Amino acid sequence: MSEARTCVICGQIFVPRAQCPNQKCCSRRSCQRTRKAQWQRQKIKSDPDYRENKQRAQTRWRESHPDYWRTYREDHQAYVSKNRELQRIRNSQPGKVAKMDVSAFGEHLRSGLYVLAHTTRDDVAKIGAWIVHLTVIAELAN
Repeated sequence: MSEARTCVICGQIFVPRAQCPNQKCCSRRSCQRTRKAQWQRQKIKSDPDYRENKQRAQTRWRESHPDYWRTYREDHQAYVSKNRELQRIRNSQPGKVAKMDVSAFGEHLRSGLYVLAHTTRDDVAKIGAWIVHLTVIAELAN
């Protein structure tokens, strides 16, 4: 009989199956799902053939089920309502898109050393700042 081990997913003690001497996680359904998902993510990253085959299979499935999402939304009104409410909340929040042509300087930016720090919306500086040297290559005419 094999010695008991600790599951790498949940931390529970388990006895590996005799057929799987290198077993690292227990047989609980949630641990097996996590193990499989981790394996698939790694396989997609490391194996181009596997990744390409998965993409082809998904494309074929979408082509053979073109109305899937429409019928899903028709059959699951609670999902639609919740999604609409969450979208309303997202739409009411200010956008996080940076404006490329806006500067806090009243004049053109000059070459030199600057402190670069990340801030939040309430202008509270995060830990960590960089000293950077910026060089103006060309100035835009207004």
